[in-house]
Amino acid sequence: AEEIARASDRIACMVMATSDLISDLHARPTLERTAIRTSLSWVVLAARAYGRAVIDGIHSDLKDMQAFEYACRIGRDMGFDGKSLVHPFQLPYANDAYTPKPAEVENAKEIIEALSQANKAGRGTVLVNVNLVEPHHVTAAKRFLLLSDMIKEL
Repeated sequence: AEEIARASDRIACMVMATSDLISDLHARPTLERTAIRTSLSWVVLAARAYGRAVIDGIHSDLKDMQAFEYACRIGRDMGFDGKSLVHPFQLPYANDAYTPKPAEVENAKEIIEALSQANKAGRGTVLVNVNLVEPHHVTAAKRFLLLSDMIKEL
């Protein structure tokens, strides 16, 4: 994954071929994606190390939308930027998983403001809703808000 991610500055995005990977591993697709979790993590790490976006692979069971939705949420929580789709009826589920919710947007704003105020008071960290907030959380919150704004413009 790292070799691909660093191969060229022209690479903007990496896309997982999860069905191919499962076949190559002689594995079986499972709800928890057990056989490919490590590979998914490696690709996300490589993509982020080289500033690339990364898209999770397809979900080939077109009848089990609960499993598809779950796969979208696993991918989102692992750090993927989106999900490959094979049919238009999957789009609402993927959009729901990857689109920031209003409460998440408000939390991101609160994180940015709270650390800004803490910095003005000479502190480098602050608690927001019982969670420790450090500068990297502000970076993530700003990225999250940018994503939210970009989605609103679509």
